[in-house]
Amino acid sequence: MNGFSLLEVLIASLIMVIGIIGLIPAFNAGMKSASRAKMWTEVAVLGQKKIEEIKAGIQKEGHGKEGPYSWEVTEEDYSVSGLPKGVLRRYNVVVRWQDGTRIREEQFVYIKRVSE
Repeated sequence: MNGFSLLEVLIASLIMVIGIIGLIPAFNAGMKSASRAKMWTEVAVLGQKKIEEIKAGIQKEGHGKEGPYSWEVTEEDYSVSGLPKGVLRRYNVVVRWQDGTRIREEQFVYIKRVSE
């Protein structure tokens, strides 16, 4: 007798199906991780974009929305011992977004010397 019996084929198929089912959670976890990495990259890019706009003098205080993200820029005096008041300004860039049922936010800070 040559070949495989029906029982051997069924057992091999069952083992293969169990193996594939075992990989599904790993695939889902990988997809979630990739999605989160994309989101954090977009948040960092938006925060850096706003800081670059501050450096270029394009952006001052304000707020807005870009895609699923909202942003807010605030400006305040910043003092350091040894420097006179009013020499430095602190810009806070806050990016917010909805992550499932939670609202998340990330803050970026830029300190700029005021031109004399």
